[in-house]
Formats: sequence, C-alpha cells, structure tokens
Amino acid sequence: MLESKNIKLIACDDTIFDAIKMGDDVLAQVIGANVPKKWTEFRDAFTPAYKRWKEHPPLRDWWTYLIVHRSDNQLIGCCGYKGEPDLNGVVEIGYEIKSSYRGQGFGSEVADLLTRNALESKLVKTVIAFTLPFESPSTSVLRRVGYTLTQTVEDDADGRVWKWEYTGKQ
Repeated sequence: MLESKNIKLIACDDTIFDAIKMGDDVLAQVIGANVPKKWTEFRDAFTPAYKRWKEHPPLRDWWTYLIVHRSDNQLIGCCGYKGEPDLNGVVEIGYEIKSSYRGQGFGSEVADLLTRNALESKLVKTVIAFTLPFESPSTSVLRRVGYTLTQTVEDDADGRVWKWEYTGKQ
C-alpha cells in the first residue's frame, strides 16, 4: 500500500479484482472502505486488465491501485501504471479521481505517489503521462508534481495528445 497525508493506494490483487466484479458492497467489505456508486468511469476496463494481469505475472507490480480518501474512508478513484517499464526504463502513469473530489489536490498526491514509487525501482528512469493537448486540471497536476511537457504526439485511440516526462532531475 502506498500512502500520503490524505490518500492511500491499495494495490489490486485477485481478491480485489474479484470483488470489483461482484459489486460495490462486496468491494467495500474487501477493502474496508465506503464504495460510492460510480466511483470510476472506467469500470469496464477492469475485466480486460485483470485477464492481462493474470496471464503476465510481472505486471503485478505495475498495474492498478484503488484510491481511498483517508479521512472519509471512501473510495474516490483508481490509478496505476499502464504496464511494466519498457527496456529504456520508461513507465506510464494514469489516474482518475471521482468528480466530487477533484480540485482538492488529491490528483497531485496520487501522481506524486505513483511517480516516486516507480523511480524507487531500479527498472525505471523516466515516468511519463499523457493529457489532451490543452491546459487543464490534469496538466496543472503534472506540472505541480514536477513533470515537463516534452512533445505533442498522435495516439491511435485519443488522437493528438501531450506527452509529459518526469526523470527526477528537474
């Protein structure tokens, strides 16, 4: 588990993935936190993620976490790495905060925890993230954590996006 002042990140395992499939009440019991309806906009992504996770054990350290707000003891989103580091030591982060918890600094805490955790690994030299190609709360989060906008790229799924990098040398 990764923790900061306001949040804790709970690494998904077999039990948690099964609980997600069984519903919010089961998930609440398993993680010991309140689970609101619509805690994620990407619930459908958990099934293919779980299948890939099961088939490729090295992903277990580089996958999905649930975000729990500590003082409310409430699940407020999910985050993680989009796969294990590549041969150049690059890993990508992603995160989602429930809309009612946005704008309170939790995205920055999540991005910072994921970034520091990745860079503590001997496998990672650079952490990257992508945003839509305009100023937004997501770009503010990445700047606050210390990421640098490095280029605009074309993504097969999302079209034109901005690529951000953090090497710890800023």
